[in-house]
Amino acid sequence: MDTKYVTWFALCLGSGLFGACSDEEVDAQTAQAAMSELVSSVDTTIMGYQSEGQGTGTLNLKCAAGGTADVNGHVSVATDPVSVDVKVAIAYNACQTHNGTTLNGQLDFTQSVLAGKVPLRVQTVYEGNVELTGKVQADCAVNMTVLVDEAGKTVEVRGTFCDNDAADLDLKLTPRWKS
Repeated sequence: MDTKYVTWFALCLGSGLFGACSDEEVDAQTAQAAMSELVSSVDTTIMGYQSEGQGTGTLNLKCAAGGTADVNGHVSVATDPVSVDVKVAIAYNACQTHNGTTLNGQLDFTQSVLAGKVPLRVQTVYEGNVELTGKVQADCAVNMTVLVDEAGKTVEVRGTFCDNDAADLDLKLTPRWKS
């Protein structure tokens, strides 16, 4: 037996992320579609969490077309002066989008204003593993950091999304801090 695959199996099994471990590469087009679905779902989930749960504690939200998202953490956003303090853990449980994609997995999402930066910069971090099925099919490890300006325009992207360089993908963030 090839030791490369034995090591891969042991690492995946030992990490507790066996379902997210795959030796299939996700092409850039599929990664882009997966990113669009995931970022849209995160935006919807956080807006629901902020309005239904007042942005703190643990809440089980219904997803757009079925399934749920368990959200735990806090969301505090102000527009004048701009203040962003978001730290949530999202567990997707057969969370269906209106586009026909189902999300399962865990994602940690943080967002904050970088202190002392002029002009203002907001840093957003996505970390976790999400499986997408249905219209978009991909098993994605997510480890990316995005820096945007006050208007929400992307300034810098670092990390990976579905084993693709996140900087090569088109990312659209919603500037929740704008009035």
